[in-house]
Amino acid sequence: MTGWFRRVSAMIASVVVSSPGLARAADPAPVLQAEQSDVAQLPAMGAHWVLPYTKTTAITLYDGDNGHVLGTLPATPLANTVITPDRRTIYITETSWSLVDHGDRHDMLQQFDARTLERVRELALPPRALVGRKQQNFDVDANGKFGFIFDLSPASAVTVVDLSAFRVVRTVDIPGCALVFPWQGGGFSSLCGDGSLTNVAVGSDGKATVTHSKPFFSADGDPVYEQSLAERAKGDAYFITYSGKVMKAHLGPQPVIETAWSIQQAAGQPVAGTGVQELAWRPGGTQPFAMSYYNHHLFALMHMGTYWTHKTAGTEVWELDTQAHRLVRRIDLPAPAKAVAVSQDQKPLLYANGENGNLMVIDLQNGKTLRNTHIDAGAMTLTPP
Repeated sequence: MTGWFRRVSAMIASVVVSSPGLARAADPAPVLQAEQSDVAQLPAMGAHWVLPYTKTTAITLYDGDNGHVLGTLPATPLANTVITPDRRTIYITETSWSLVDHGDRHDMLQQFDARTLERVRELALPPRALVGRKQQNFDVDANGKFGFIFDLSPASAVTVVDLSAFRVVRTVDIPGCALVFPWQGGGFSSLCGDGSLTNVAVGSDGKATVTHSKPFFSADGDPVYEQSLAERAKGDAYFITYSGKVMKAHLGPQPVIETAWSIQQAAGQPVAGTGVQELAWRPGGTQPFAMSYYNHHLFALMHMGTYWTHKTAGTEVWELDTQAHRLVRRIDLPAPAKAVAVSQDQKPLLYANGENGNLMVIDLQNGKTLRNTHIDAGAMTLTPP
């Protein structure tokens, strides 16, 4: 054997012995682990969590303390949302069609777990009023027993749902009236075209008794905002007119309505009238009011304008004491806003949704803007107190 052949043979043997791949060729194949799936859980809903509707098919769950998006829920622009008083459940009323924008219509109530954002169950409903993203289309009573859903098909009515049994109890006709403002328990009121309230008491067996109040505002002269506010825990409502008059009502079978007072007069200004050329500070927007119920302070989006500019974005938020009927302060906004909301705690945050889709978060303890984030925000649903 020549020296050259011996050297080549030694090199080949070395490669064969030291090759890792060849050494492991006899090892057993690795055992693959089965994929494990789980569902993440959110912590208990915080006082500063808010659900802004977006212009897409989703509702965003947003933490006002740190500006984090915690999750999303599926919802079209026609959806309405309620968080139950115990903060454990989110209900969404929704409508769809079998052929996207036509065909067979399906109205439903969807129940979601507030910790996992999973859809728990779904209930078929009678045709509801399709006025999206308005709290007064759908609400629940203070103990979360009944849900009230405003219908228009074409007559106006309200569907009463037993939420624990998750079934439709009955549909109550409310001719000439609209929307739902829940009582402290066992019923709701609706606004009527003649300036009165229709009041529907719902018994534990689901039976309904209907009463009517006397007119307390002029639907032709100075209408009441559909976005007026109702406090479930006490059964009080704050009905606010286009010109800026506030009327507190304790709701029930025979509602008690207090004398109206003026937002402008509370700020030391003349009472705003209804003249088409009368310039004044006026409320406006798509969700122009919010209430901090622990101290009875009303927050109103305000703009300078004439009568019938009730949908104009606000450049300021006015904080008003509804018991003393006085202005507490005026808050300049970083940008004009169409919707306003306030958290229900003793260190409240103010949320304002700008025309540009930005969500502005303001600390009401010092008036500072904490963040101004573009999340394509619209109307808002807040964590209940």
